[in-house]
Amino acid sequence: MTLPWMAAKILLRPVAELRAHPGNARVHGAAQLEQIKASMLAFGFTNPLLVDEAGVLIAGHGRLEAAVALGIERVPVIVLRHLSPAQKDALRLADNRIAENATWDQALLREALAGVQAAAEIDVAMLGFSADELTAILAAADAAVTDGDAPEEADQPEASGGGAPGATDTDEAPADDPADAEPDPPRQAVTRPGDLWLLGDHRLLCGDSTDAASVAQVMAGDRAALLFTSPPYGNQRDYTTGGVSDWDALMRGVFGAMSEALQADGQVLVNLGLIHRDGEWLPYWSGWLDWMRAQGWRRFGLYAWDQGPGLPGDWNGRLAPAFELVFHLNRQPRQPNKIVPCKWAGTPNKGSGLRAADGEVKAYTHIGLPVQESRIPDSVLRITRHKGRGIETEHPAVFPVALPEFLMRAYTDEGEAVFEPFAGSGTTLLAGQRIGRQVRAIELAPAYVDLAIARWRLLHPDLPVTLAEDGRDYDAIAAARAEALADAA
Repeated sequence: MTLPWMAAKILLRPVAELRAHPGNARVHGAAQLEQIKASMLAFGFTNPLLVDEAGVLIAGHGRLEAAVALGIERVPVIVLRHLSPAQKDALRLADNRIAENATWDQALLREALAGVQAAAEIDVAMLGFSADELTAILAAADAAVTDGDAPEEADQPEASGGGAPGATDTDEAPADDPADAEPDPPRQAVTRPGDLWLLGDHRLLCGDSTDAASVAQVMAGDRAALLFTSPPYGNQRDYTTGGVSDWDALMRGVFGAMSEALQADGQVLVNLGLIHRDGEWLPYWSGWLDWMRAQGWRRFGLYAWDQGPGLPGDWNGRLAPAFELVFHLNRQPRQPNKIVPCKWAGTPNKGSGLRAADGEVKAYTHIGLPVQESRIPDSVLRITRHKGRGIETEHPAVFPVALPEFLMRAYTDEGEAVFEPFAGSGTTLLAGQRIGRQVRAIELAPAYVDLAIARWRLLHPDLPVTLAEDGRDYDAIAAARAEALADAA
């Protein structure tokens, strides 16, 4: 049996060229649209829209609405030219209804959820199950084992589709940030080691941040006001497979190579998470911090990044992880900017007082003056984490664009440079573009450089991405290198 092939390829079309079908009977509520948006941000736009030759939607109304809400300008589509008007209407109904007829194998569902939950790079809140559903499904397996029954024989709570991801009926899911979306990287690698890409006013080098020449190349004479990074830690990524001692060498190499990269009062902010071995957490950063002190760096501050609610499930007896650390080092202090709005801004201060050490209440010196508009941030950064999906080698240091954006606003001024020695998928670059800081970034893996560029182009399709060596744009380089590979084959 053969079926008609509907389309020769998937097309990337501007959303302005697409139209919802006026008779679409499928209703997507606000909660489900949030789920679709979260899925797009986590996994990319994985399911093309189905449209007819006039650009009218046949399937994918919810995905299109979510894409518009996220600010995505172009979406993948398949054009179905072989259907009659009646067949188009029938497919609009069948595409939704047939999927509803599926049921869950509860035992396999529990097994799959447990596996996903154990994966550090996956946030189970983005799967579409509510927190109560996840807890009930996973608890059923625990109850079955406790009672001595096989898990598949236990009472099985039903999994349904309602509720925002990771939220109960009374919880409000945090708004997703379009900048945290990770599109698919190119099928064929484009970037090669040594490539220096210019992304607008930013620079991204595929190279080794422990190499002083590479650092000098990407900085091009600039001095950064801030180094922000979230490096791989423990045994993560290929160059740390030897363990913590290799991580120490990596960090010494990075900070030894950047002596000319920072201003005299440049600040260093490093995001690190906990790792556990043999039942206890390890202060794996101790050796690196001791080395930094020997080089004249001060352990100036230690901040907590509050990532929001912890994930449901059993964490080997520990409370659910919901924070990471940000280490602040410097050689000279720099006053942070006042970026947090004050609740009573502009309201005149009244006649309150301050109690001195001797117990006497002194007159408050700001009586009659208005409350300032903003203040410096506190040492707990309350920024909800939106985990990315990673690619082949799985990125171990996933963080939202809002984290570097917040810290850049606190410790840099507009137009100043920021150095990022572990660029990963380009999150710091996107933060810099959003608030007018110039990012100088290095990433070792060509695949992640390509992913960083793909994210950049998704959000900034009108801004150029060119190779510094000859000024050719990314598409021209991709085409030339693909042609060279084809000729070599």
